[in-house]
Amino acid sequence: MKAADRFDIPGASCLLQGEQLPVLNVSVGGLFVATPHSPIKGQLVELKLLLPGREPFTVAGVVSWLNDPAQPRAPELPQGFGIRIQRIALADKVALLDLLKRQSAPPRQR
Repeated sequence: MKAADRFDIPGASCLLQGEQLPVLNVSVGGLFVATPHSPIKGQLVELKLLLPGREPFTVAGVVSWLNDPAQPRAPELPQGFGIRIQRIALADKVALLDLLKRQSAPPRQR
């Protein structure tokens, strides 16, 4: 699996500031959160990642890009933001990697 491989995990979401939001386009190093209320690019965020069949776990990262509907960077994705994961417990990273490896759909390249 390459770092650039992105997967859509059905049912994946996160809790950010008390709001449950859909998570799309997941990789071993980051993910995309769909929301009309994006943080600022460069902002540090901490969220609870909710993946199917797994207890929620905390991920911290930096907002690396925004998908603005006026000028979408990724037209195939809804409004939201991407984060680059900077802190994740080793057991959670291993579980995330295992989940991505088991995805039936082929990965998308960035």
